[in-house]
Amino acid sequence: MRQREFRTGGRTALAAFLPAVAALMFLAAGCGPSAYLLDVEMRRPSASGVDLIGKTVSVAYLDSGSETDSLFASAMSSAFISSLESDYFSGDSLITLYRVGKQPGVDYSDKDIMLGLLMDTGSDVVFLFDSPAFGEGKIARSRNAETGSGTATGEFPFAVNLYVYDSMDPRDTVLQFSGSAVADVSADVGDAVSDEGVEYILKSRLENTAVKAGADSGDRFSPRWSTEQIVFFIYDSALWYDTYYYVNDYQWQKAMDIWISMLGTENMEKKACLEYNLAAACYILGQHSLASEWLALSQRHFHLSPYTDSLEMKLKKAGL
Repeated sequence: MRQREFRTGGRTALAAFLPAVAALMFLAAGCGPSAYLLDVEMRRPSASGVDLIGKTVSVAYLDSGSETDSLFASAMSSAFISSLESDYFSGDSLITLYRVGKQPGVDYSDKDIMLGLLMDTGSDVVFLFDSPAFGEGKIARSRNAETGSGTATGEFPFAVNLYVYDSMDPRDTVLQFSGSAVADVSADVGDAVSDEGVEYILKSRLENTAVKAGADSGDRFSPRWSTEQIVFFIYDSALWYDTYYYVNDYQWQKAMDIWISMLGTENMEKKACLEYNLAAACYILGQHSLASEWLALSQRHFHLSPYTDSLEMKLKKAGL
């Protein structure tokens, strides 16, 4: 994670999705095609509904001018970035953090404001943390009779708004998320420290709370994982066996190149199996539109139900 004053930022490529195959076994055998079943780990959009897969991301926070608020927002945003980088970038520091001076009277949930921020950062998706809003805190002071030292404890309720604009989201709107919590902090203070000084000292100890708030916010945008069973077809020939091993080794392009090279066959059942395999591979790789096209060709050339029906249902759930 890198931090800089708000100016401009570069685009970065997200890591490509690689499915994990948990099991591989034959379902059928004979003179026709055989079907083998793969348990594949599929990554889905987060519980928030924001899909960051394959997109560049930037994060910014609003600086209200208060030192306490600024430090809190910076620590929270940094923890949020660490969470996203862990989930989407294998821990690599690919998200830039920006500080934006907060302007009075500006509605940061406005699409034009967020679109301008997005364009300045050069990313596909921009997150903007508002400065924290602290409620009235409760502060208590005590003295240790044995040591003579003084201790202060504080409870500070706070709320934070997070604005998100995704240029690739067909909804084309700013999403807003809100959260609130109570920060519990303590510090050693002397009797000579004023009540205002005690409050300042306690609020300067809010970094751990800010980090937790940022990490918890990041969890809401973490991708969800589910295991799906995907069927592929194979015939008794060397080229088909090659594709079997390529699929097992996650080498999708090599398998797809072989399937495409065999599409000239006049055997409609084989052609349909090839097109179905291409559709299944495209689905796994997240190329849903292309998967739908290959599946339609397969369904036109030969009846492979219920396998084509199952894949068609998966594509419908994916939004196609």
